[in-house]
Parts: sequence; C-alpha cells; structure tokens
Amino acid sequence: MSGLRDNVPRLPHAAPFLLLDRVVEVSDRAGAFLKLVTAADPCVGPDGVLPASFLLEALAQGGGALLGSRNGPQAGYLAAVDDFRTLGDVRAGDVLRIEVEVLRHFAGAVLIRGRVLVGDELRAEGRVTLALPR
Repeated sequence: MSGLRDNVPRLPHAAPFLLLDRVVEVSDRAGAFLKLVTAADPCVGPDGVLPASFLLEALAQGGGALLGSRNGPQAGYLAAVDDFRTLGDVRAGDVLRIEVEVLRHFAGAVLIRGRVLVGDELRAEGRVTLALPR
C-alpha cells in the first residue's frame, strides 16, 4: 500500500463526529486509519466504553476516507449495513486501527468490508454500503 500525501482523512465531517484521526496507508482498494479513544471524547459513554454504533460509523468513515483519497471528500451516506458484529469493548485509552477494503462498485454505491482492531485484537467487523452522490 502506498502512503497518502497528508495524514489527515479527507471527509466532510467535523469534530466531534469525525471518528478518524490519522491516515496510516491507502491504496486504490484498501486503507487503514487510526482513532485514539479518549475519555474526553463526547462519543465515549460515562463507563468509558465507545458504543458499537460509533465503531460502525468509524468503518463507514474509513470507507469514505478511502474514496476521498482518490476523489476528494464526497457527500455520500451510509446506505446499508451487512453482517456487522462487535467482539469486545473499545474503551478510553484504546487506539483503534480501522481497516477497510472495497469489495465492489455498483452504479452509485460502493460495498466495503471493514475491521476495527485494538492492537492485534479484532473488536468489530462487517460490511457497509456507501451511496455516492450523483
């Protein structure tokens, strides 16, 4: 995988809803991104756990950032979720590695497979469909 020129994900999101902090690597069909989960993050619950819905959103944003690395930020949206599952808690202090891969391009949509890891431990995985602007 080749590196991206800058390390900031290209997304039409703003804080506090931007869930990717750094681009690790991107290629034409795959990408990896980092997210540092902090106790000050407004998405983290009072128990210090990042809810699963934000893990799903991080996968979708990873897909959007991958597509944006080629075409610039796109105002697409999460259109479908398939076979998403969580395998463990994500807590304040964890560094997430979000890995995404384009599986298929449709007319106006892209199917992406993604994984969320903490270290070498898989915490969530699934497929998302991103609808693209026309």
